[in-house]
Amino acid sequence: MSDLERLARLVARQRDQLAQLRARAAADAVLEQAKGRLVERIGGSLAHATQHLHTLAESVGLTPLEMAAELMETTPPPAGGDVPVLGKRLAETRAAVAQDGDALADAVFTEALLPTGAVALAIWRVDPDGTLRMVGERGLGAAEAARWRQLPPQFAANARTAVVEQRQLWLRSGVSDPALAPAAERWPGGARAVLPIRNTRAVLGVMEICWPVPRREFTAGQRTELVALADLCASTLTDVDGEQSWLLGLLDSLVDAVLTARPERVDGEVVDFVVNHVGDGWPLPPADMIGERLLALFPFAAKADGLFERAVRVLETGVSEEFLDDERRVRVARLYDGVAISWRQRGDAELADNALRAGGLGGWEESLVTGRVTWTPRLTEVIGARHPMPLRELAAELGADGESTMDRLLHTVINGRRSATAVFKKPDRQLRLFAEPVPDAAGEVVALRGAWQDVTSEYHTEFALEVTAERADEQQQLAIQLQHAIIPPTTQLPRTAGLEIAVRYQPAATQHLVGGDWYDTVTLPSGQLLLVVGDIAGHGIPVVTGMISMRNALRGLAMTGAPPAQIMAWLNTTAAALPERVSGTVLCGMYDPSTSTLVWARAGHLPPLLVRDGVAALLPLPAGPLLGAFRSPTYEENTLVLAPDDRLVLFTDGLVERAQQDIDECLDDLVATAANPVDGIEEYADLLLAHVGANARDDTCLLALRVR
Repeated sequence: MSDLERLARLVARQRDQLAQLRARAAADAVLEQAKGRLVERIGGSLAHATQHLHTLAESVGLTPLEMAAELMETTPPPAGGDVPVLGKRLAETRAAVAQDGDALADAVFTEALLPTGAVALAIWRVDPDGTLRMVGERGLGAAEAARWRQLPPQFAANARTAVVEQRQLWLRSGVSDPALAPAAERWPGGARAVLPIRNTRAVLGVMEICWPVPRREFTAGQRTELVALADLCASTLTDVDGEQSWLLGLLDSLVDAVLTARPERVDGEVVDFVVNHVGDGWPLPPADMIGERLLALFPFAAKADGLFERAVRVLETGVSEEFLDDERRVRVARLYDGVAISWRQRGDAELADNALRAGGLGGWEESLVTGRVTWTPRLTEVIGARHPMPLRELAAELGADGESTMDRLLHTVINGRRSATAVFKKPDRQLRLFAEPVPDAAGEVVALRGAWQDVTSEYHTEFALEVTAERADEQQQLAIQLQHAIIPPTTQLPRTAGLEIAVRYQPAATQHLVGGDWYDTVTLPSGQLLLVVGDIAGHGIPVVTGMISMRNALRGLAMTGAPPAQIMAWLNTTAAALPERVSGTVLCGMYDPSTSTLVWARAGHLPPLLVRDGVAALLPLPAGPLLGAFRSPTYEENTLVLAPDDRLVLFTDGLVERAQQDIDECLDDLVATAANPVDGIEEYADLLLAHVGANARDDTCLLALRVR
C-alpha cells in the first residue's frame, strides 16, 4: 500500500469518526433535552429524570433515544414516508451545531431525509448580487456538484424560480427540462422539493431535495415537515444575515440615502416592493417607511420607465441601473432577493464635472518652484496622456510644432505675466491650452494653472466648413462665369432705325445667390427685332445652365419666323424635356420697325410698362402660364403700336419685389418712377435702378426702349 493510499484511509477514518462524534453529540443533546422536559413535568433531580426515561422506554419497547425524541415531539408521528420524529430531532440538533454548509447538508440529509428515501440534497446561499452559491450537498457527486456550484442571476433553474418568486416547488414526477435541476438525468422521473430558506426578513437561500422515483403526492404533513427542515437551515446561514446587516451598515455610511425592499408578488408577478431597511437622508423618518410599500411612499415611481419598472427589471436581470429623476441621481441594484435603492441630490461638484465632460475640459496646475504637476482626473482622457507631466515635457508629444508653440506660450505667461492660449494638433486630436500665471506676494510667478480642451470636433467642423465654403465659392465663380458668358456686363446692342435701346443687369448683393435672370435682343432674318427678358426659378449652377438652355432655345425658335405665342408653346415643351426640369417666366416680343408694331406673349411673366405722353402704365396681360407648369398650355398674344417718344420697359421681378411689401404696391412704385421725364434712354435705365433700388435678394434685369 502506498503512502498516498494510507493517507486517504486515515482521512476517511477520521471523517467517519467525526461524523460519529457529531451524531453522538446530537443524540446526547436530544437525551439531555428530554431529561430537562421530564424534570419540568415530574420534578425531582436529573438522575431521577434519567431513571424515569429508561423506565418509559422499556415499557413501550423503545430505546432511550427514541423515547427522548417522542417526548420532545408535541404532535403525533406523521404517516409513512414523512420525516421520522427521531430523524427530525437529530437533524435539528446537528444543524444547530453545524459549522458550515457541508455539515448542515450532512445533518439534514443523513438524519432526516435519508429515511424518507431521498437520494440527493443541495443547499444554496443567495449572494448580494443574486447569485446562488452552493454551500453544501449530499448525493450529487463531485462532478455534478461542481456544475451547479454557482448559479448567476440570469441562469434559469428551479432553485432560481423558488428564490425569485419566493414559493415552494413540489414536483411529483421530475422536471420538465433536465437543465433546470441538478442530477435530473440520473433520476429523470424522481420527485423533487425545492424550498426557499428564509428568516423573518428575507430569503437567505434555497434547498432542493431529490427522490429516485415519482411520488403520488406530497401530503400536507409531508410538506409541513420538509418546510420545517428548510427553516432549520436558516440558523446555520445566519452568517448571510450577518453579512447583510454589515453590508447595509456600510451602504448607510457610503451613500447619501439608501433603502432596501423585497418584492411583493401576486400570481408570481411583482406588483410592489415592501421596504425593509431605510438609511438616513430620505424625506420621511425610517420608522415611517419600514414595512410600507414602495408605490405608496413614492407614487410617481409608477410612471413609465420609472423607479418601479426599473426595480423590477433589476430584480429579474441582476444588472444595476442608474438614472436622473428631477434633481436626484437614483441607482437601483439587486441585493439578495430584493433591491437596494439609493439617491442623492446633484450637487455643484457633479454639475461642474458634467460641464467639464461636456466641454471636453480638464484642469491642471504646475509649480515652478517644486516642479509638482497636478491634473484633474479627466485631463488624462482629454489630452491622451498616461500621467501628469510638465508642460515642456508634454509639448514633445503635441505634434511637430508642439515645442515651439509651447515655448511662445510659456514666454507670454511667465515673462509677460499674462494669460495666453494656444492650439496644438496631434495626429488623433486637436487641443486648446489656456494658461495663466500664479504670482506670489512679491508678484513673482511661482506657478501656472489653466485648462486643456479637446477641440477636435470643433476643428473638424471648421475644416468641413472651409472645404464646403471653398467648394461653394468654386461653384459660385463657375456660375458667374457661365452667366457672364451669356450676359456680358457690356453688350453690343443691335441698331434699329428709329429705336433707342438700353439694358441693365444687376446681380444679387449676396454673391452666392447667382440667379437665372436673362435678356436677349437680336435682329431676326425678317428684319424684326427680338426682345426677351426671362427669369428661371432658383439660384446656382443648375439654374444658370437652365437659363442658358432656355435662352439659346428661344433664339433658335425665333429664327423660324414663328409668332411669339407659338414660340412660348415650343419653349414650354423644351423646358419639360430637359434632364433637370426647368421652371421660370419669359416675356417675348417682336418689334417691326417698318410699322412700329410690337407683338408680344408671356409665360407667367410680369407685363411690360409703357410711358406715353408722360403717363406710365402696365400693359394688359395676355394669357400664358409659367414655363414647365403644364404639359400643353395655351399662350395668347397682344399687339401694341408704338408712337414717337413712347418708352417701353421690359423687366424681371427683381426690379420690383421687396420684402414684406405687396407686389401691387411695388409695381405702383415702379410706375410712379417710370413717369419721370428723362431725355436719354441710358439715363432713364439708370434712373429706374437708382430710384427703385437694387433688390439684395435677387438678380435684376431691365430692357428699356424709346421710339424716336
